[in-house]
Amino acid sequence: MTVTAKAMSNDRNGSAAVSYRREMRRREARRSVLVAPLFLYLMLIFVIPIAIMLTRSIEDPEVSVVLPKTADLIQRWDGTDLPSEEVFAALATDIKQAVSNRSLGQAGSRLNYAIPGFQSLLTKTGQKISGVPTVDAAGALSQIDQRWTDNRYWLALRNASSTYSLFYFRIALGLSNTGSASEGRSFYLDVLARTLWMTFVVTSACVILGYPLAYFLSHVSESLRNKLILFVLLPFWTSLLVRTTAWFVLLQKHGLVNDTGIFLGLWSQPLDLIYNRFAVYVAMTHVMLPFMVLPLYSVMLKIPSTYMNAAATLGAHPFRAFREVYLPLSFPGLGAGILLVFIVTLGFYITPALLGGPADQMLSYYIAQNASNFGNWGLAAALSVLLLAVVGAVIFLLSSLRAAKVMQEA
Repeated sequence: MTVTAKAMSNDRNGSAAVSYRREMRRREARRSVLVAPLFLYLMLIFVIPIAIMLTRSIEDPEVSVVLPKTADLIQRWDGTDLPSEEVFAALATDIKQAVSNRSLGQAGSRLNYAIPGFQSLLTKTGQKISGVPTVDAAGALSQIDQRWTDNRYWLALRNASSTYSLFYFRIALGLSNTGSASEGRSFYLDVLARTLWMTFVVTSACVILGYPLAYFLSHVSESLRNKLILFVLLPFWTSLLVRTTAWFVLLQKHGLVNDTGIFLGLWSQPLDLIYNRFAVYVAMTHVMLPFMVLPLYSVMLKIPSTYMNAAATLGAHPFRAFREVYLPLSFPGLGAGILLVFIVTLGFYITPALLGGPADQMLSYYIAQNASNFGNWGLAAALSVLLLAVVGAVIFLLSSLRAAKVMQEA
């Protein structure tokens, strides 16, 4: 009887376990269905575009597609002296074919990034290539233009003969085609340093202005708080372009700020408040300030006021109580605000373009310029990857600091 009861109990337990697992699988399936739209959305607008950008930054197919025979043969060249007669003949054949296909300009544009004037060399050669014989192609090409006897052009052709390369990354990082450091600092590295500095200044200004504002909002009465928070949210109801244009109207030579200052006798002549770094800092800080205030406000609102009272009761000076009690408790909001402001500010384009001068443009301006004006998608993608790497480094640094703090507290 006892054995039978145990067997029945085991059967019931086994059936219950099977039913529980089935129910858990159903719940997981329902959760997956709910998450699937968000997953597809992120894939379409985030993951896939980044993957395409990463691919475009290393794609280099123009020369290998337009000049296939030359690209294949020149990779076997050791880079000393001039290539063999076979390579010259292959180049002549490829240029003839490219002229008939009207595709020579694609290879010329790519090679012109390596050596200015290479496109004109290919165009000139394409115009006179019909009379070049297959025998002694080297002599015929050198008669068309003496630059074909210059080793630099053949090295550039060899470096561009692969379908994938790091050519655009070398340009972005200020390296030559051989990978050695170029003379002087890279232009794009200078722009990146300027972008980081401007981002740091704007983030610091948002911390200085946003922390006291968030503290004030979290300590006033609820009725007044609800009214004041609308002023913080108000910029979100206006487009970025409109806000930037408003600062353009305020800061121009005969704008409201200059006219008011002259009327009050603060200065006698209109000040240069626009098309400079000052205007960019003011407008960017105005745009980004809510992104600092809101995370701080949400954290400060949850800090009990009794903590500061307890510190004061134990004899702590108000400044010391704030430094050792309140400030550490507000670090999560401060860290979130700094991260949000820093990352968003790194990608600013409209505000510096409208209010700044040539020396105030950030890296996003040159990404858009290479993509839209020059059609150099490879360099635009490489600069985008460089900016993405900076964002990743900042996130990793802040995560490491947070993890180190948690371990220290533990």
